[in-house]
Amino acid sequence: MRITLKRIQALRSDDGLSLAEVLVAVGLTGLLALGCTQLALASFTSANYTQAVAVKSLNTGNANRLVTGDMETATGFLVPSTASNPTAQSVCTSGVLAALAIGQVKPLISLQYANGSEVGYEVRTDSGSGALWRVSCPSNGLATGSEMMVRGSLPIATDPIWNGAVKCATFPTGGSLTATDCSPDVWLTSITDSPGIIFAIPATASHTSAPIATQLIVAARNIG
Repeated sequence: MRITLKRIQALRSDDGLSLAEVLVAVGLTGLLALGCTQLALASFTSANYTQAVAVKSLNTGNANRLVTGDMETATGFLVPSTASNPTAQSVCTSGVLAALAIGQVKPLISLQYANGSEVGYEVRTDSGSGALWRVSCPSNGLATGSEMMVRGSLPIATDPIWNGAVKCATFPTGGSLTATDCSPDVWLTSITDSPGIIFAIPATASHTSAPIATQLIVAARNIG
């Protein structure tokens, strides 16, 4: 009897898995693989979004640092009107007449310093998207110095939203900060009458992965 039972057990152990058992195992393996794939994709998507947010936050901080730093030691600044010819007024811009005429480049503000140099901020349109650039003009308002892109994925240069991007600001003691239109096309040198600006960088385009709302930068002169 014992010999018979051992033979039966041996036969059963050699039978292997049935077809049903194989199908169940394959199904479970497929479900597990699908779950791991979805988890990996979700992790990659989250990581990319987090990275995009971090980059946008860094760019926002850089814009604030650059504008406030440039304004602090400026002896004067000029905000060109929409109808003026910036190149005829020694406005610091990289745009040539052709680019300015078709709205490919839009100067927003020029800042002047005691050594005769200037710094300009302008919007450039490239491949259907706008970008805010900082250019430097060592002398005669010519943009022959270094330049850098401050923010990207912005409205194009011809978008009317840029027309009021730079406002003159007053900082009354004990009062509230106020913004008014700057007198266009003239160098504003009086620190009493023109102590600073409010620079509004529009919201990024809606198609960006991590959109940023309108950024307001308050920059004051401190050359006393």
